[in-house]
Formats: sequence, structure tokens, C-alpha cells
Amino acid sequence: MDESLPLGLDRDGSPPLTVLESRAGPRVVLTVKGEVDLASCDGLRAALEGVADSGVSEIWLDLTHVGFMDSTGLNVLVEAHRELNGRSFALICPEGPVRRVIAVSGIDKVIPVHVNRSAADGAT
Repeated sequence: MDESLPLGLDRDGSPPLTVLESRAGPRVVLTVKGEVDLASCDGLRAALEGVADSGVSEIWLDLTHVGFMDSTGLNVLVEAHRELNGRSFALICPEGPVRRVIAVSGIDKVIPVHVNRSAADGAT
């Protein structure tokens, strides 16, 4: 089941952030597209909370198609990790600006980060 949730509108009327949800057994993958910043972080937070409330045991947040993330987005990641109470949570994020922000902040020391879904699947 895939579900697209456009969150807010950019100046040109297009959604700056889209979250697609897919499920595979006990795993939920949230695929994020756009920019994660002050304008869109509430939508990402709501998507993560919705998945957490569903009781799934494993959550992947795929940031492959995110071109920008600021400190508010990083805060959402830390909050989600804390709220999941030990459930499996991993980030899918290839090399690039978002991966650098995650590494510089040290979040990659707390939340597993994989370059792609195949790498994440091999780690579980």
C-alpha cells in the first residue's frame, strides 16, 4: 500500500515535501521527496508519528530524494528515534549534502544510516 501525503505548498504552488508510505511485513518505509526544513518538518513529524502509532516493529526513512535538510529536520529525526522506544529505525541516505549534515551533527552515531535500501536490508 502506497500513500502520498503532500505537505504544504511552495511559492509556485507545488508541494515542497512528499512522504510516500509502503509496507512490507513488519517494516514500513517512508520515502521522503523534497526539502526538510522549518516549513515542512511538521509534516514529516506527523508522518513518523503516524507510523510509530501503528505499532510496526521496523521503520526506514528513505531520504534518497531529499535535496536539503536543516536543523529542524535533524531534530525530527532525533525525536523519532527517541519516541520509537527501541524499535528498529534506520535512515536510507546516499552520499551528498543531506548525508553530510547527518554526519556533521553526529546523528549517524545514534541512528543507523545506509547508502541504499539494499545495504539496509543486508544489515537487518
